[in-house]
Amino acid sequence: MALCASAQTHDVKKEKFTPFYTTEQAPKLEKVLPEPPSYNSTRYQDDWAMYQWGKSIRDTERGQLAIEDAGICADYFMKRFSPAMGVELTPEKYPQLFRLLSKAHRTEQQAGASAKKHFARIRPYQQFHEQTAVPASENPTDYTSYPSGHTHASWLVGMILTAIDPEHTEEIMKIAYELGQSRVIVGFHYQSDIEAGRMAGSITFARLCAEEEFQTMLKKARKEFSEKDR
Repeated sequence: MALCASAQTHDVKKEKFTPFYTTEQAPKLEKVLPEPPSYNSTRYQDDWAMYQWGKSIRDTERGQLAIEDAGICADYFMKRFSPAMGVELTPEKYPQLFRLLSKAHRTEQQAGASAKKHFARIRPYQQFHEQTAVPASENPTDYTSYPSGHTHASWLVGMILTAIDPEHTEEIMKIAYELGQSRVIVGFHYQSDIEAGRMAGSITFARLCAEEEFQTMLKKARKEFSEKDR
């Protein structure tokens, strides 16, 4: 009884996670992604139009969701994708999945760093000198708009979750798509940043599939998901 009373439940959220590989080991996305649109191109006209669309719906329910989507982390990903998979995904119930998504997110940050530095694209709120829907995250000299890191991570997570629960591919990837569009709505990215982020997520997923540690953790997460009483 005394031993049981003194036992403490392990908190997986307090674990320290490292990426599967570093920026130096990652594919150089700047060698794959197209250049961001120039200001006099038709692609930039689309960027501008989508930026205006995003501003127009910030005061709606979808706009509020976009604000919530700004705070991505493994915990939030599990909450956001739960409806798509028909279960309540929490770190406590699915620790193996939490570990996998945490390391994947860390990897995305490494994988996208070189391209962000190379392109050094100004963000739309900096370009137009307008406040975003998440002003606390603004930085006047953070020229890292291209590709979108949030989208990179969200698309990567969507592909991982699809590999775990292929029956809900459409629902999962729809949310992965929405997470990218949220960055346009809040004013932190152009549409072309989002499109590049999705390509980056696909590249990172493909590269991760070559990592033995990733494959091992993916199998554990898939087994954990399949064995839960849903």
